Amino acid sequence: MAAKLYKFPDVGKAHPQQENVVEATDPLIHSSPPLLHRIVHIVWIMLALVWPISKWLFALDVLFQFIRAMYYHNTPGMYAGLTAMIHASLLIAITYFVEFYGPRKF
Repeated sequence: MAAKLYKFPDVGKAHPQQENVVEATDPLIHSSPPLLHRIVHIVWIMLALVWPISKWLFALDVLFQFIRAMYYHNTPGMYAGLTAMIHASLLIAITYFVEFYGPRKF
């Protein structure tokens, strides 16, 4: 019984040039970024410029909300704990956006 040899498809052979390659003069390649990307870049720049001050204001707001949540923890109809968690989540999200996002190009 002979060994079964599997032939791999064209491994190591040069491939012929493709005929329908998009040229660099195509206007879609050199177009500006979409409007949403521009808006995100502008928002990031504005937040990054005021971040040292706004970080402290956001942190004080979260502290106030948690103190308020502890005060109203047993009051029916008060959603202070949920409000505190939402404020803390927004602080974390904005911190991540400003610290780690950084637009790649303008």
